[in-house]
Amino acid sequence: MSLPQIFQWVVSAHLDDHKSAELVLLKGHLLLEVAIDNAAKQFLEKEKHENFSELSFHKKLQALSSLQTQSPSNMPKAIEHLHALNRIRNRLAHEFQFTGGKDSLAQWSQAVLSDFPGVKFQRHTFRTKLIHAIGALASVVVDPRSDFSNESAGSNPSFNGTPDGAR
Repeated sequence: MSLPQIFQWVVSAHLDDHKSAELVLLKGHLLLEVAIDNAAKQFLEKEKHENFSELSFHKKLQALSSLQTQSPSNMPKAIEHLHALNRIRNRLAHEFQFTGGKDSLAQWSQAVLSDFPGVKFQRHTFRTKLIHAIGALASVVVDPRSDFSNESAGSNPSFNGTPDGAR
């Protein structure tokens, strides 16, 4: 099993404990930041990566964008989705009455899953679709050199949703 598959499963398992879409957004944002840090580690020298972890989410995305010549073709689309999620998260964090958030998250989830289907672990509801989208995007970002981002449950029949393949 590859790192992207494991990471997607871990993200889904961790976020599934949270029932509030706002909390899923905040925790998912943090997990995506871990994935971004891992991606940067693959492209940056050690001393530059140590400073990278101190940057804001937005600055990390800018830095990752500048490394796109070294990354696969799916990374620019992933970075677009990360920027969009960051804007939604910032609205949640800074607007007293965060309106339209559910619609924004639904549109964002649909856009991510149309580009990166990942592995579907459960029936989709609004919340589980959001979790699936975060996990699918994380699987692309955590290891940008992997080709897992183009896999779906149908193209990966040996992966049944558990990290060790057990039923």
